[in-house]
Amino acid sequence: MDQCLSQTAAPRPPWITRAARALAEAAAEIRAGLSRAAMNRRVLQRISTLSERELRDIGLSCQDVADACGPGISDAIDLLNGRREERRQARATRRW
Repeated sequence: MDQCLSQTAAPRPPWITRAARALAEAAAEIRAGLSRAAMNRRVLQRISTLSERELRDIGLSCQDVADACGPGISDAIDLLNGRREERRQARATRRW
């Protein structure tokens, strides 16, 4: 029994440790990406139920929402944020 306690496990080679860490980081990024995509779908679904007046209040139009729901849009929320920011900047430049 003393032999079992005195023996230590052989240390892992550094490349195995680095590979395991890289795999864990990649899995975390994939999980975060999937979570973000699910959250974006929920937000987009909620935004699509807003009236024209409510959309106007947050700086969007019905066409913006339709464009965000279209095929080939990788991140609809970024598209909507970009359009809103463009309008905000255009209003700011018109004031001056």
